[in-house]
Amino acid sequence: MKLTAIFSEIFQVPESALQDHTEFKEIPTWDSLQHMMLITRVEDDFQVQFDGDQIADMRTLGDVRKAVVASGGTL
Repeated sequence: MKLTAIFSEIFQVPESALQDHTEFKEIPTWDSLQHMMLITRVEDDFQVQFDGDQIADMRTLGDVRKAVVASGGTL
């Protein structure tokens, strides 16, 4: 599944509203629980494992995309 599709599903926003510079705080349905659901889903779907620093640094869709690649995942 595409990364934007995962964001769309978890945060319940249209994919067309999501871009790499979209910050989590801009998404009305974002909260810490949704954030952890996102992390878990991305790790499962892309077969990667993020460390605490990577998770703490994720503030945008682009940040998550970079973390997937840095962790050896393929987008």
